[in-house]
Amino acid sequence: MNLHYWVATGLYAMAAVWVIYHQLRDGRHGGGVVWWLVGAGCLVQGVPMLHGVSGAGGGVVMNLAGSLEWSSWVMGLLYLVGWRLANPETRAASVLLLPLMVLTLGGSLLLSSAAPEVRGVTGPMLIAHLVLSLLAYGLFTIAAVFALMDAFQEHALKSKHLGVLFERLPPLNALEGTLFLMVRMGFLLLTLSIVTGALYSYGQNGIYFVWSHKVLFTWATWMVFGVLLVGRHVQGWRGRKAVRLTLWGYGLLMLAFLGVKFVREIILNINQL
Repeated sequence: MNLHYWVATGLYAMAAVWVIYHQLRDGRHGGGVVWWLVGAGCLVQGVPMLHGVSGAGGGVVMNLAGSLEWSSWVMGLLYLVGWRLANPETRAASVLLLPLMVLTLGGSLLLSSAAPEVRGVTGPMLIAHLVLSLLAYGLFTIAAVFALMDAFQEHALKSKHLGVLFERLPPLNALEGTLFLMVRMGFLLLTLSIVTGALYSYGQNGIYFVWSHKVLFTWATWMVFGVLLVGRHVQGWRGRKAVRLTLWGYGLLMLAFLGVKFVREIILNINQL
């Protein structure tokens, strides 16, 4: 599987270099070449992952390396869908998103020597919870990328230091609109993920929530994004406030999704489920 992941990382890296080169040269996003490179990377990466889930005695690798592998793959799939929808904001986000995918999958390879934690995928609630969690994480990652681009544009406008990169980015209003679209979709999926996770926990343990650091950070993420959406609807929040809350929410989500596992596996060297 590592060979597949190295090949996928190389394909993502080629796509990232291609996008950055064309973005700086002529403001384009690399055309269909990037889509095919990312698509090939997702295929090479996804086949062994899905085979591991569906094979006899298979399951989902639940440690930090496995989480990074799945999150990079989902980010790639969401990028492919967004590109095909002819969304210029999604294509512009590839300047940051594709290098992030390279770092994410590359990081998983560096951690692959850790003892694997494989959990059997049994029951529709667990499957739904895992899928919804990954999709929510991917959407919030893209939202965080848009927030960074939004912050850069706003800073450039206020400082009046408009450079080549500023001219290459979509208009500020379009960025904010897509940012909140990603946040709304991610919030819905995160809510459904919490519900399905609670139902699965009740079926296994007789209680809806087994309180842990991951659960607490997840609820904190849900509240931050909920406040952001309410503030947007009621007060018309935008600009710096929207950017800050988006990045705060994403930071809490990273703590829930990756941070807890990093502390447990890397700092405390605990590899049990």
